[in-house]
Formats: sequence, C-alpha cells, structure tokens
Amino acid sequence: MATVLWQDVETGALDRCRLEAGPSGLRLSGVVLTPAHGTPLDVRYLVEADRDGLTRRVELELDGGAIRRVLLADGAGHWAWEGGPELAEVAGSLDVDLTVTPATNTLPIRRLAALQVGRAADLPMAWVQFPALEVLPSAQRYERLAADRWRFATGDFQAELLVDPDGLVLDYGGLFRSLAYRPD
Repeated sequence: MATVLWQDVETGALDRCRLEAGPSGLRLSGVVLTPAHGTPLDVRYLVEADRDGLTRRVELELDGGAIRRVLLADGAGHWAWEGGPELAEVAGSLDVDLTVTPATNTLPIRRLAALQVGRAADLPMAWVQFPALEVLPSAQRYERLAADRWRFATGDFQAELLVDPDGLVLDYGGLFRSLAYRPD
C-alpha cells in the first residue's frame, strides 16, 4: 500500500519500509542501516499482523543474517521467541515496538483508527531493544490530535506523529523524517 524511506535525524540511520495490507492482515517489512550503539548495524524486519491488526509474527535478521530470530504472538497477549519459553514480562501486549524503526507505531495507530480526535488509548507493548534483542514491557499512550496526527508518549518521552491515510508514520516528531514516500 505504501513504501517510505525514513532518516533518523540524530544518527543519520536509514530505514526503508513497505506496508502491505490485505484480507488476511498486514505486513510491515523493511531494512534499517544504523550506526546505533557505535557499531554499523543492519536490521531486516518483517512484522505480520492478523485481520484484527494484532501482531502475530516478527522476523528479525541482524548483520546480514548472522543473527536470525522469530518472535511469535498469539494475538491474546502471549509472546515467545520461536522454540523458547513464554516471555511473561510482556504478557498482555498486543503490539510489538521495534526501537530501530518508526514502522511499528503504525500497528496501534491502525487499530485505533476509530478513536475520536482528542481521545487517547493506553497500550502495553512488547518493546524490542537492539542489538541485544531484549524484549521489555513498555506502557505507551496514543492520543488522536487530527485525522493525520497522533501524540505518542511513553514515560517522559513524547512525540507528535504525522501519518498517511493508512496510518503509516511519515514524520516522527522531528526524530525520524521521511525522505521519500510512495503510495501504491
């Protein structure tokens, strides 16, 4: 449905993301090239959500495939690395948040599409840290400011998000900006 190229204003990192939606659900796929943590890092991600917009599968590949992990979710708040035990610390989370990309903000924004301007929703997230791939709980708030604007907040951090008609982030509070965008 759309492809976007973001740049992290602070680090210069680049992220090319493609959003695809169909009757069976949604796919966010992309590649991030970043100097985060003082080392060159490339991350390929694929996030799949079901028809209700609930994250079901997250494929991550780091350093050209040297590290590959699959995070699974049942859509009811249970998470586990493929072949591993349940991640109890993120129980109840319906969405994933990958720290290296603004792409995953699209997931809750799409599910909250019917939220009226001025209303907000508090959501627990499975927050994936890079490069260690640690999964932490993150309480996040999404407030609808206008048809194409949201205020995102977690802890003391907040940013205004500009989105396209499909909920794909175009500008992330000046931290990530789109260099190129193509709706399909």
